[in-house]
Amino acid sequence: MILYFKKKPAILSCSIGTKFFLILLSGLLTSLVSCDKSSVVGLDVQPTNDLLNVGNTDTLTLITKTIRVDSLETDQTIISSGKVLLGKYVDPIFGTSTASFYTQVRLSTSIGATSFGLNPICDSIVLALSYSSETSYDAASYYGKKNRVAQNVNVYQVVEDIKLESHYSNDVLKTSTFDLASNHSFVPQPNTNVTIDGVVLNPQLRISLDKTFGQILLNSQSSGNLATNDVFYNYMKGLYITTENSTINSGEGNILYFLMGDPQSKMTIYYHESGNNSLKYSQKYDFGLSSVTRFNHFSHDYSSINSNLSAQIGTTPPAQNDLVFVQSMAGLKTKIEMPTLMNLVKNNQISINKAELIIKADPTTKYMLDTFAAANSLIVFGINDDSTSYVIPDYYLPSSAYFDGNYNSTIHEYHINMASYIQQVLIGKRKNNGLYLLAAGGAIYGNRVVIGGGGNGSPYQMKLNITYTKLH
Repeated sequence: MILYFKKKPAILSCSIGTKFFLILLSGLLTSLVSCDKSSVVGLDVQPTNDLLNVGNTDTLTLITKTIRVDSLETDQTIISSGKVLLGKYVDPIFGTSTASFYTQVRLSTSIGATSFGLNPICDSIVLALSYSSETSYDAASYYGKKNRVAQNVNVYQVVEDIKLESHYSNDVLKTSTFDLASNHSFVPQPNTNVTIDGVVLNPQLRISLDKTFGQILLNSQSSGNLATNDVFYNYMKGLYITTENSTINSGEGNILYFLMGDPQSKMTIYYHESGNNSLKYSQKYDFGLSSVTRFNHFSHDYSSINSNLSAQIGTTPPAQNDLVFVQSMAGLKTKIEMPTLMNLVKNNQISINKAELIIKADPTTKYMLDTFAAANSLIVFGINDDSTSYVIPDYYLPSSAYFDGNYNSTIHEYHINMASYIQQVLIGKRKNNGLYLLAAGGAIYGNRVVIGGGGNGSPYQMKLNITYTKLH
């Protein structure tokens, strides 16, 4: 039921698509790994006479190309931190990216027929979103230019159920057409505390909503629609919160990170009882935003982007590329093929000691790493025959530091260890279908990076460095 305004024409939901990857059982790994921890680390523990059988190569052909990500699962079943993304940026390399979200709103206490008093009057209704308080490089409260410009936020009532099931980043739900936030303009201030009712609180975005909407909620106490959360969810399906209508110049904008699990993330009605205007704002009621069904919606406009990227995601992409692109928020990934890998076992079986994928970010000024910081971590997935993906076995090894994938901002490189995966391919346990390279945490971060591809026309060429032992 719409609490206030008429519905707009139905919007067809985007196809959910294939789940982005399949998680393999970690128990399969032990029998398939061909080397112990010491041999993975290096050759310093091997007897001298064994070194005669040791080989090394970093010249395997890597065919790379940028492709679009179909979708990511972005509901609360995987975003356990309660984090949501909201905002918009215009990147001259990657185009325009927008993060919006759908969320239910819950009662903090059940409301009876007179809980708000007789004839309550709404003084104001405010939606508050608490900025992420994390400050580390990989978990900051925003992404994009440090000199933040104004954005416009819109809030619409959702008119279909936000179901407790897997929701994906390309899902679209029907909403009302009336903007409860009146195109509220704000400059992101994720590092500035606010004072509310005389209390200093952590940074938050506060959005004033239409008072008539608040009044209808107050009047609903007598209908029983506020008696329980189940009844309330059926009465008010939820809210769609977006900044997609913001006008932002090239190189500007931010994706903002909010914590819905924070107690200060809530919707509050301020009211007083009719007949006593001197008591305006004397009472309030909080609607919660934690422990509800919600999901992020991501969109990307690639109409004005880098010419190299445009060619790669076009209808006739180049077979090989010197530069490739990776983007969070279900944006872009890189496919890596290794057509000459099996040549390693053409004459002899080998045991892989180490296999390290070395990925170099292009730090030149034109790719704007100072404005749009490189993805803090990359991850690779193996590819099945049907183009779905799976987590490679190296990811599950006991030491998380072994797999790596973290960005080294000093040398502008990512290193990913994949000895177990390469060994499985060489012994026929896995098909040589290639790899997908993505930004780790793509559902909860807004970052991107330009990296060297497999082509030899860039000083940042991607390499696969393999050390192996020939078997007798």
